[in-house]
Amino acid sequence: MPNTGRFFVLALDADRDPAGAIVQIRSMALRCEACGEVTRTEGAHIARLEGGTILACTQCGATQAVANARLEECDHAMAVTDPAVANTAVAPRPERGRG
Repeated sequence: MPNTGRFFVLALDADRDPAGAIVQIRSMALRCEACGEVTRTEGAHIARLEGGTILACTQCGATQAVANARLEECDHAMAVTDPAVANTAVAPRPERGRG
């Protein structure tokens, strides 16, 4: 599970250029480091920047701008290119004993 700092990238599906570089993310599954929530986002719900993507948690609102080149590193580390993987169930991380 590659870590971007605020998120663990669980799955990615991306459009790529002829050289294999990510042009834009089509779908992704992320686990938020702050709250442990797993967020799946796809299509128009993904905030895009030129050359990057905004990762966001639907539970706590945490965000992080990440270069698509960094997401390529995550993609290589996961060795996941099958879009079906983004639809598999991923259990949220257990609570960290807050309280």
